[in-house]
Amino acid sequence: MEMDNLHSDEELVDDEETGLTGRDRRKRRRRKRRNTRLDERILGNVEITKGEEKLATQTLLRTSLINCLLIGLWYLFSISISIYNKWMFSPGNLDFHYPLFTTCLHMVVQFTLASLVLFFIPSFRPRHNSVNPHAPATHNAESIDPKKPLMTKWFYCTRIGPCGAATGLDIGLGNMSLKFISLTFFTMCKSSVLAFVLLFAFLFKLERPSWRLGLIILTMTIGVVMMVAGETAFNALGFILIMSSAFFSGFRWSLTQILLLRNPATSNPFSSIFFLAPVMFLSLLIIALPVEGPADLKVGLAGLVEAKGNVLGIGILLFPGALAFFMTASEFALLKRTSVVTLSICGIFKEVVTISAAGIVFHDPLTPINISGLVVTIASIAAYNYIKIQKMRDEAMKEAHLTVEEYAPADVQAQIVSPGTV
Repeated sequence: MEMDNLHSDEELVDDEETGLTGRDRRKRRRRKRRNTRLDERILGNVEITKGEEKLATQTLLRTSLINCLLIGLWYLFSISISIYNKWMFSPGNLDFHYPLFTTCLHMVVQFTLASLVLFFIPSFRPRHNSVNPHAPATHNAESIDPKKPLMTKWFYCTRIGPCGAATGLDIGLGNMSLKFISLTFFTMCKSSVLAFVLLFAFLFKLERPSWRLGLIILTMTIGVVMMVAGETAFNALGFILIMSSAFFSGFRWSLTQILLLRNPATSNPFSSIFFLAPVMFLSLLIIALPVEGPADLKVGLAGLVEAKGNVLGIGILLFPGALAFFMTASEFALLKRTSVVTLSICGIFKEVVTISAAGIVFHDPLTPINISGLVVTIASIAAYNYIKIQKMRDEAMKEAHLTVEEYAPADVQAQIVSPGTV
């Protein structure tokens, strides 16, 4: 009996637990231990019916379709902004030398659009009862005091501040690197973000290590290395900038998942952008002023307006901010429904698509080794998706069975919960 009481405690830990107090975490574990054992008694003694299997399939299909839609939107806006930024910042194209300042403007646009969404669509405004519908029902609602403000100065400085600063550095350093490296090399190096995502996911207990996951990530890493092999236009400064961007990207995505799941004030993509954008703007501006220089920036803006006109010149600066807003909203919505590792692996496939698009638009060369790396990477992504879908199907089957049994007669429920009793 003593060993039974210790049954699968480690398996009761999940993503949404991150950031809770010790007391709340213990309460959640006790609830989940009780619910898990009830599920095991039910599913261990009753076969899944065809009706339950059909319900599980419908649930899985609906979830997958919504996730695929969000992934498609994310790909569309992300690839568009990558190609746009390459055109805007690289020599031989628009050759605008101020990527950090431009990214600051993107944050202003994102904050403005998020404010408009929250103003005109009240349902997106954060409330005390705003919780993640994809988190377990045992969310830490008891730890939320309705008398306290949704956003405190302490929470903003210790949670929003680091996340916003990391996001600003991720985007700003990435855009700056495009001045020195090709879009293909940028994309290949940015694929290494998966390693940093896993590192911080393990540190923040957002993901449980497993041999199967480790093997897939190792294979994917080999594929990414093969994609980078033979890069002739290597630039040390550009490489350092993009790898720094990848580091901050892994850090900020783990923090973002915690924000989306923990605090009602940041429980949806638009409220998250609303609170994060000012910090991202400030962190980028602090770097932009000494690096790009106010005097040089004034000359660059004057040259852009003279070459393109007032309206088109301003539009060139602000338009990618709208793309960034929709891209970020899609990312946050997908992250809220899945996990930081799933989002990153979807991002690897996005990088593959971006490399292909760069080859078409900018004629970036690809060697046979690069193409082989693409194939290896896609194969490892397919393996991960297969495992993920199997897990989602198992969870949907259990949920369908419990849903059906909830409406079963009381005597039938008693037989299910206590099989073998007379």
